[in-house]
Amino acid sequence: MGENQTNDGDTIAAIITEFTEVMAFSRTRWARYAEEVDIELGPVGMMVLQIIVRKGPLTATGIGQMLEMDKSIVSRQVAKMRELELVESVEAPEDRRVQLLTASDKAQKIFGRIREQWANSYRERFANWSEDELDQLREGLHRFNAATADVRQDSPAVRCAKHANEAKETSEA
Repeated sequence: MGENQTNDGDTIAAIITEFTEVMAFSRTRWARYAEEVDIELGPVGMMVLQIIVRKGPLTATGIGQMLEMDKSIVSRQVAKMRELELVESVEAPEDRRVQLLTASDKAQKIFGRIREQWANSYRERFANWSEDELDQLREGLHRFNAATADVRQDSPAVRCAKHANEAKETSEA
């Protein structure tokens, strides 16, 4: 292995370490915010709720595909959120058997408060960064995440959903 590959491997390993710390910070925050909403909600519930708040209306299946989570896990989380009056569901106009999930006004208010807390914690961490440094970080993360979107197109959940849609289209033809 050449010296460039070794340096590249060291750089990638260092980046992975930094992302691991960011994820640990995020998990800790999500757990704390979840406890503020309800002790039984948990960080997974907060992730599901965030998806519903940001991208709703959605089906439980759609949420499972986005998060690459088993539908039963999503269903349990949604049931808890309904109990807490955080999520509302309505029948899809094109198929009354399908339930579309949206965030309640209560959930919207909670997430507004959480977004502000989250932003404040990041502002504290970025206090000594210049605008150029912040722009570079944002652009780099955007580029990284855009590459991830391509990878997700071939995830197990996406392939399963494509297969199910193809089977449905074949049976309807």
